[in-house]
Amino acid sequence: MNAPVIDLGRTGGQGWKVAALWGRLVGNEVAKGLWLLWRRRAMALTTAVAEAVVYLGVSLFIGGGHIVRPLMVLTLPALLASVVAVSAALGGSGGIAEEINAGTLEQSQLGLAPPELQVLGRFCALAVEGLVIAAVLGVVFTLGFGLSFHVGAGLVVPAVLSVIGALGYGLVITGLTVRMASIGAVTHVANMAVQFFGGMLVPVALFPAGLETFARFLPITLGVEALDASLGGRSLASVWASGTLPLLVAYAAGSFGLGMAVYSTNVRRARRQGGLSSR
Repeated sequence: MNAPVIDLGRTGGQGWKVAALWGRLVGNEVAKGLWLLWRRRAMALTTAVAEAVVYLGVSLFIGGGHIVRPLMVLTLPALLASVVAVSAALGGSGGIAEEINAGTLEQSQLGLAPPELQVLGRFCALAVEGLVIAAVLGVVFTLGFGLSFHVGAGLVVPAVLSVIGALGYGLVITGLTVRMASIGAVTHVANMAVQFFGGMLVPVALFPAGLETFARFLPITLGVEALDASLGGRSLASVWASGTLPLLVAYAAGSFGLGMAVYSTNVRRARRQGGLSSR
């Protein structure tokens, strides 16, 4: 099952053609993912409603039956970041599990392109899905409860880095799905941990010292800290000087690199051992 991998350095003048074909492969995967998102838009809407109900319910519980707007200002960015991370984990894991059970994952690995390109395209589409749901929730809660945020160009950097870190988490879960026959329970527990310890329910700054340190190693925590600072009106330079943004850059790169390594390692192992089909 080991498919040959093309070395662009040994293809002479044809290397650019191979690169173009690989780019087309990524583009096709993105287009397929977006088409599936449109076909399953009712499911995306259901996900948005479910996340909104949970968040609103917890907010009312913490506020004793009332909405505490200053607290919502601090926790809403964590809700949006967790939506992207959870969507990536559930979409990536569920999609790869369906392909394994149907036998189509094995067929997709017969080509010359490395598996990393296919999953890259899929996760670009999952990023769009998560961002669409997050944008809808953000607009609804901001306008519905009259929340005030400082939205500027400096917000783009922490937002992009937060998405990259969330996709890395989703890649790890997807890679483990290839390796483990039953991953559903692990995925749901991990998603609950991301939501709780990432600051969606209670700001991380209110955690005890040891728990706060632990939470900062989870997929969305550093991104939420940077987003909160930017939405609070702090400049990008200020967020960088505080040390939060440099840590977020390192975390996003490490998270995505780890996720890609986990996925690549498990897919290539499954190729050798025949684990790409239902088992």
